[in-house]
Amino acid sequence: MFRSMFVVTVIAIAGAIAACAPVQPEREYVQRDDLKVDPEVRQFLVVRELLQSRVEQPGGGSLLQIQFSVEAYEDADLEWAVTWFDDAGMRVPSVGEGYQPAHVLMGQTRFFGAIAPHERVTSYQLHLREDR
Repeated sequence: MFRSMFVVTVIAIAGAIAACAPVQPEREYVQRDDLKVDPEVRQFLVVRELLQSRVEQPGGGSLLQIQFSVEAYEDADLEWAVTWFDDAGMRVPSVGEGYQPAHVLMGQTRFFGAIAPHERVTSYQLHLREDR
């Protein structure tokens, strides 16, 4: 009887200690699209290419570079921006963040490019919207 009571007490104490131990929060990774195009923009242009590569730096390391092209169905004013992310999915700030204006003529294909601000950038999200 004493022995079984001792085992039950040890199990209860171990359970209480385990309940108080800090728990590492689970990271929830959200799958995001590389390209976000506002519905208004989809009416007058289409993204034809969206490419990425790494550009080697003279001191070692590399930067992520993206290039994309758009083709317009009509004369269009649009804005584009790139949000950069590291391998943990955290946003990497860059200088001169914000939307860049662009004008595309009907039937014209325009090419754009951007280079990541830091070597730790591993992914991106390109945003296209109507010029405001």
